[in-house]
Amino acid sequence: MSDDNLKDSLMNEAFNKQKENEEAKSNEENKANVGDLIAFQRNGKELKGIVTAAKLENSVVVDMTVMDNFDEMGMDFEKTVVGHGKYKIIARGTNN
Repeated sequence: MSDDNLKDSLMNEAFNKQKENEEAKSNEENKANVGDLIAFQRNGKELKGIVTAAKLENSVVVDMTVMDNFDEMGMDFEKTVVGHGKYKIIARGTNN
């Protein structure tokens, strides 16, 4: 391999690594943390809840009892698991 090809290959690898690091950082910033209020879809309904656990790799645990109409909704559980990318952050908690 010529010196120019080696140089180009190393430069491309460095740029790719930098791009991967920036994407990972951006993804982390978009993940909810404990105390955040999030909204998500479940069975065609928009639900909201407070994140109670965020240390899971692919999801967060959400307490839905903060919704004003939680009791009227007849939900079987007070908490549920929501995958990253399946919710939007409404408000950041005070722990962040």
